[in-house]
Amino acid sequence: MPRSVDQQPGSINDLLESSRAASGSPSSPFKSWRESIRVPRWVVYCQAALLGLIATTFFIFGMMVGSLTSGDAANDTIFDSRVAGSVAFRDEGDLKADEGAVVFLLPQGKKPDERSPGALVSPANFKALDNAAIDRIHELGGAVVRADENGQFDVLVDATYGNGLKYHVLIVSKSVARKDTDSMSKEQIAAIATFFMPVEQVTDDRSYHWMEITANGERVDLPEIEF
Repeated sequence: MPRSVDQQPGSINDLLESSRAASGSPSSPFKSWRESIRVPRWVVYCQAALLGLIATTFFIFGMMVGSLTSGDAANDTIFDSRVAGSVAFRDEGDLKADEGAVVFLLPQGKKPDERSPGALVSPANFKALDNAAIDRIHELGGAVVRADENGQFDVLVDATYGNGLKYHVLIVSKSVARKDTDSMSKEQIAAIATFFMPVEQVTDDRSYHWMEITANGERVDLPEIEF
């Protein structure tokens, strides 16, 4: 009897059955292949070390940037610096307050648009109000004040000029005349001439004291000045 199509040797069904038997899996006619990549252990270690090095580098870089930024923020911090002191003179052995002595805080490295007449700030002609010479100094972060009846002065330096500003301090006596031995140095004359002209009118033949300070704190106390 002739065979049916399903029974023909070499039929599709026979091939499928043979494939299942060979694969050992009745559900799939094809064998599954799973490939894996083997990486040497030293390569893994090197990659881990490289990642750690990159992380450390970026951490250090971040710390440096943060340090520089915080440093700039600290330098930019501004405050009012109060400068205080007292002026006195000897009169027949008695120490008296030098009322009316003029105290100049001249900011170093600053220069006004124009110089003021020295007579506007001399002890004999000093005017605290409506004085263009004082206003020009104040606009540059300096100050010009007089000692009170107790010989004391207390002035607030404008905070907008920041910390650490250096000043030439000139104190001109109201009560004591200049001695013949007193003479200004070229550096002192040049510093005063930056703001006033003529310089001689500033001291007005009075005795004077010169020093330099740095406004690096909220309060700067000057030593007592005695003429």
